[in-house]
Amino acid sequence: MTKISLAVCLLSVAFVSFSFAKPAEEPAAKQAVASDPLSDNLAKIKNKDASVRRQAAEALGGIRNSSAIEPLKELLKDENTFVRIAALDSLGLLRANSAVREIAGVLAGDAQDSARQSAAVALGYIGDRSSVSDLIKALKDKHDGTRFAAANALGSIRDSAALSALIEGLKDANVGMRRSCLNAIGRIEDASSLPAIREAMNDTDVTVRSEAIRLGGVFMDKQSIESFKNLLKDENRSVNIAAAGALAKMGVKDGLSVALKAIKEVDPILKMRSAEILGLIGGKDAMAALEKAKSDPDQGVKQAAEMAYSRLQASQPKTGKSGAKPAAKPSGKK
Repeated sequence: MTKISLAVCLLSVAFVSFSFAKPAEEPAAKQAVASDPLSDNLAKIKNKDASVRRQAAEALGGIRNSSAIEPLKELLKDENTFVRIAALDSLGLLRANSAVREIAGVLAGDAQDSARQSAAVALGYIGDRSSVSDLIKALKDKHDGTRFAAANALGSIRDSAALSALIEGLKDANVGMRRSCLNAIGRIEDASSLPAIREAMNDTDVTVRSEAIRLGGVFMDKQSIESFKNLLKDENRSVNIAAAGALAKMGVKDGLSVALKAIKEVDPILKMRSAEILGLIGGKDAMAALEKAKSDPDQGVKQAAEMAYSRLQASQPKTGKSGAKPAAKPSGKK
């Protein structure tokens, strides 16, 4: 073999060896760069594609970084409704107090019903009392969903300044509005609302009536005790069980028979409420009914019965081994 041929062979071997070795070196050269979700999504909210901007706005709420608040505020001016809604939702999740004025602006002036509704929800999440007046105005919005959301937000903020407007809402023709306002009034927990709550006990809607009766019990409305006793005879089970509960909270046991009957019903919600009432009333009949309900196939009923039963057991006077109460110690002796 000539020197030239030998040199060519050596070069060929070296080239082949280098070619096969090269892939093994590439992974070391290509180090993965960790992405920053905040930076990535802040860049995406400027994308021309509205769906990309919407997804980025949603993601920024999940990241829970306050650095996203200012960019999200800018998105409230976006031409796309779904982008604005995503920005509102994320600002609510971020509890962005600094965005309250901008969100209130959407609530008052956005042309889209769904955006105004989302603005009311966001203000409820944030819970800033400076938004109460804006939410009160929204109770008169032309869109029912926005009105309901505004009432709920006022209930979340729990400012008594909203009471008069919410009480006015109890006269609304829309039953959903009456329900929303009564729920908010209950959450504010101001006893000055009791006269309106008493009036709501006569509402044509069963849900409103039942909730008003329940709130009467929460407020320990002794003035309504006789009314509650009369409501034990109501033909609607939700109403008379609410009356039994209100009475039980004030130590009046007249609702025992109603609770004993309701705990045998098919509806698990009624059974759970009955268990709670029986736990307040106590006595042998209540204990026996709760003992049986502890085996109920519904897990919620079972847990409610177990809790009520345990509470009654704990309230029983302790006895000695023979079952008799411990004898009192003579006075003056240890």
